[in-house]
Amino acid sequence: MSNVAPARMIEPAVDRRNGNIFAITQLLTYFSAPVLYVGVVQAAFCDKLGASATVANLPNSTYLLGAVIPLFCAWLFPSRLEQQIVKYSYAILAATMLLVCAVVFLPAPSWLRITVVIGQGLLLGVLNSVINIYLLKCLARGTTETGRARSLKYAFGIGPVAAVLGSLSAQLLLSDKVPGIVYPYNFGLLYLVALPCMLLCAWLMRGFRLVDVPDERAPAFLDFLRSSARNFVADRRLVIAWIAYLLWYCTLGGLTNLSLYTREAVGRSPLELAGLVMALRFGFKSIAGFGLGTIAARYGARTAMLGTVVFIGLGMAWPFFSWGYGYLGAFGFMGAGELGGVYFVNYVISISNPAHTTRNLALLSLVGPVSSFAPALHGSLTDAFGFNASFTFGVTCASAAIVLLLRTRGGEQKV
Repeated sequence: MSNVAPARMIEPAVDRRNGNIFAITQLLTYFSAPVLYVGVVQAAFCDKLGASATVANLPNSTYLLGAVIPLFCAWLFPSRLEQQIVKYSYAILAATMLLVCAVVFLPAPSWLRITVVIGQGLLLGVLNSVINIYLLKCLARGTTETGRARSLKYAFGIGPVAAVLGSLSAQLLLSDKVPGIVYPYNFGLLYLVALPCMLLCAWLMRGFRLVDVPDERAPAFLDFLRSSARNFVADRRLVIAWIAYLLWYCTLGGLTNLSLYTREAVGRSPLELAGLVMALRFGFKSIAGFGLGTIAARYGARTAMLGTVVFIGLGMAWPFFSWGYGYLGAFGFMGAGELGGVYFVNYVISISNPAHTTRNLALLSLVGPVSSFAPALHGSLTDAFGFNASFTFGVTCASAAIVLLLRTRGGEQKV
């Protein structure tokens, strides 16, 4: 049974209320982007603590491992718990922020701070992957199609602007431009600001009003896996999209290395420029969000998905053609390319039978943990051969993904 609520069951006031709650939670999440989007800030902090490039990339790797959880959630949890799952996930997320604040603001050795940041990256991966799936399910059960479209427009059109504001604030802190706030407390303050944002998201989830959906009896887990995988691999388009998504992730895994390279390209430490990098990343994402939305409406989900791979490939190629502050344009392309996380999912939804959509998305999410080796590999390539080896690997993966997606035909018929 579909989890999408029939429009006739939702009153206009409830439609607007649920849509607004979703949009506000996304704005708060984007404002907390400097710490919720694991990679740039965490890598810069680990680098400041004396970690190698490989270790500095580990927070991103552990984050990706957490994405295996949605597959178990899709099988395990009944529909009646979906709203509670999101609420408590936000609350636990706030608790992890408090843990990082504790090791930053209290005396602690470097190894402990690095360990906590890496471990929190894993917890963030688990919690964010669960929130992303179940919050969208709540939105589907609590809004009409028109209401959802309106909510998504504001959430992902304006949301990245909130990330720009949060990132510029982070830049002021991390570059020691705020009197009285110095390293490492400037780093800890980013988490301290994100903590109440996550608590507010948990509180807002209490206001969601959902249409009841009958619980379905879960099959045995192995039966669930077998039937899900069999239906998925039967469609060549889904298989190609999965592989291309993996290659996209492998390219995205080089984002932290791009940040570490600022010392060579710009002559300033990664921590000093982390906020500006995040601002460029999300500023371009906001612009690309409207552009790719127009492309998707005019030319289809596949074309928009392909566009995100082109952007992320350009981001990884940018260091070969730029230097100085012009190098920071790489983060703009990477930010635009990050929307692949939306448009690969959108493409899979567009070609999936409604009865198989949730399972297909759960299997697609496995790309995250499968690709968790990529950030560490980028770091290892850098330690062994230099940054150019990492960038070449990223460009190669993006190029391979483009070739694969160009071979995808058949429109968006659901199977």
